[in-house]
Amino acid sequence: MNITSDNFIKYFKKGRESALEYVIEQYAGIVKAVVYNALHSYKDPYMVEECISDVFIGAYENAKQFEGNEEDFRKWLCTIAKFKAVDRQRKLARSPVITDVDDIRLHVQSAEEEFLLKSDAHDLMIIMKKLEKIDRDIFLMKYFLNMKNEEIGKTLGITKAAVDNRLYRGKKNLKQMYAGGVFNEEGI
Repeated sequence: MNITSDNFIKYFKKGRESALEYVIEQYAGIVKAVVYNALHSYKDPYMVEECISDVFIGAYENAKQFEGNEEDFRKWLCTIAKFKAVDRQRKLARSPVITDVDDIRLHVQSAEEEFLLKSDAHDLMIIMKKLEKIDRDIFLMKYFLNMKNEEIGKTLGITKAAVDNRLYRGKKNLKQMYAGGVFNEEGI
């Protein structure tokens, strides 16, 4: 059977695969343009190709509903393409973004934590000498040994809440001492 522009709609509506091949061959360019226009911001060529495939499969499965001529068919196919692309956009907007854990920071830092990370380590050690021994130990365990607050509490024999409170107060004190120029000529 020879599929032509005169009879492809009739065979497409009957579910002939040769008519589907003809439709894909004739309309792939326009369908790709419609889908790409809607999804170009996602920069994923596989997603665009998958959506294009969904358009042709959707048209093939619903071909019996189509009424009209070749120009109407082109418009019908473009409408399906637009709706499939919009559906894909909605689905992507609802789905969580998967990111490699190594590529992101898992913790939003407070101003005090940001200060500690940006401060010169030597200056920070000099300022930390002004803290009580237990507070120095907590800071060393937390920011230099990367221990969790629960671990620090167990190691020092205090509660997690006590560690949290000492870290909070200590960060504020360190920031004030650093900003206030606690150093004298000898660095202490």
